[in-house]
Amino acid sequence: MLDPFQCLLYCSQHDLKKHDLILAASGSRIYSFNASSGALLSRWPSTTASHTELLYKDVSLAPSTGEYSGHDIQQEEDEPERPEKRRKLSSAGQCSDSTSAEIVVEDGRGRNSRSKGRDPSDPAVIKLVAPSSGRHIVAVTGEDKCLRVLSIREDGSLEQISERHMPKRPCSVVLTSDESTILCADKFGDVYALPLFGKSDPGKLKTADAPEGSIREDQGTPKRPFTPAATSLTVHTKRNQQALKNQQNSSNKTAERKVLGFEHQLLLGHVSLLTDLAYVTLEGPGQSRHRSYILTADRDEHIRVSRGLPQAHIIESYCLGHTEFLSRLCVPSWDQELLISGGGDDYLLVWDWQSGTIRQKLDFKGPVDAFRRDFSANAANRGTIVESNTEGFDNEDALGKVAVSGMWTMQTLNTSEDKANGELIVSCEGIPALFVYSTTTSRSFQFRQHLGLEGNILDVTVLREEQAILYSMDNVHRPLTTNVVADSGVRPAVGSFSYSGEADTWTKAKKLQDTVEGINQCAFSQVLSEERVDSKPAALSELLYGIEHLRKRGQED
Repeated sequence: MLDPFQCLLYCSQHDLKKHDLILAASGSRIYSFNASSGALLSRWPSTTASHTELLYKDVSLAPSTGEYSGHDIQQEEDEPERPEKRRKLSSAGQCSDSTSAEIVVEDGRGRNSRSKGRDPSDPAVIKLVAPSSGRHIVAVTGEDKCLRVLSIREDGSLEQISERHMPKRPCSVVLTSDESTILCADKFGDVYALPLFGKSDPGKLKTADAPEGSIREDQGTPKRPFTPAATSLTVHTKRNQQALKNQQNSSNKTAERKVLGFEHQLLLGHVSLLTDLAYVTLEGPGQSRHRSYILTADRDEHIRVSRGLPQAHIIESYCLGHTEFLSRLCVPSWDQELLISGGGDDYLLVWDWQSGTIRQKLDFKGPVDAFRRDFSANAANRGTIVESNTEGFDNEDALGKVAVSGMWTMQTLNTSEDKANGELIVSCEGIPALFVYSTTTSRSFQFRQHLGLEGNILDVTVLREEQAILYSMDNVHRPLTTNVVADSGVRPAVGSFSYSGEADTWTKAKKLQDTVEGINQCAFSQVLSEERVDSKPAALSELLYGIEHLRKRGQED
């Protein structure tokens, strides 16, 4: 059986007069399914050649320590005594660039801990985005910090046409309104603009970590040589002696400035970790002019509203009201003057983002805790096959905190355009349920219902014309846990719900039954199981879950 599908994407092909596609990412592979029947059409990379060779057009770009370098990876294969994986040492107190901000976190005692993560030569897909044309998709792989543009062929197969390695690990990717530019936000607070079909151009290299016109570190007054305070007389353990030796050898070397060999533009930056990004275009007065905005959220509870290209350096306003980290931003398609934000707080906020004012505060922890109690007491009565893990939910304090892992909107089709209504669907990390909020005539939201699932929710894709959603679940870990592997047994990888305007409620989507059964059958098939690259439990948990790691430690009562 395949690892869970951590990413789902519905790709409409109506304009091309072809069948629609469902793209699902499991680990480092992307599978293409027929959206009507669920039949498997293709997998990328294919299995006709080695995985690394197909993942990288140029084998010399395949990373050995998380960074792409110029040496041939064949040299490593010729050394049988060499360890499977080595880490490049960095200066004391610093993290190597090959380690993302996602996996350097604080443990419960306030100390930094670094996860081993996945093999950099087998990077996992962490984001999928597609333009409305349905001809291409943008896939982000995490361990190598790479943006890949793939074309969709007539038979539904995928072909990579470009790959661009970013200086830091991307955390959010969106397309501009004209779908010609990629906006890429990374964990270190920067937002870049890249052309959708850009390719490497060695003749136009720019510095990756500073805009044009900035002062280089080696310009101006020379810096005094750095001398470590510690000496061989004060350091005794073998590990500390090695760290001191590395400091003495590398502290006075001029750091090489990284360059990006493709067209790009640094738009803006945050001091804190960026967590999400949104792009909005509003009609101007008289509908004669449009103005674009870039909305960014960070770990320090801030939402910044900046102007779009080419004036992204101008800050229009801030939306301040959260007390915990932010993880998701969502702009409803039917009312782009509204913004919904969520993260580690017990609530969601609905904003008038142009003025930075809060329109509504939605309770989120209440519905989540109610579901936890219901799951703990009545798991068998929900009609789903689950292995419940109900320990520790006997009192209010044990119910735990919430972390928003996803937000999606779907405009309902039974209303007129001038009175458009829609549904807001929210997921919580490590919870086997979706929480639905519906709009009212006063442009406000109210909680409608929760939709219980067979496993922890991972991703959702909206099929607007079908008035339905397709979701992927964690079929490896126990529900309500993020690191406890379930006992042996077969559980579905995907499922679906549909919205009924007449009944004004969500139910299991009968119209997508064939699609769901086809995808699940492919996920269970022996053919795909044979090509599966087994993940270590810790690496799989790290890939599927990481939102809660954004919560700052040492501030709890």
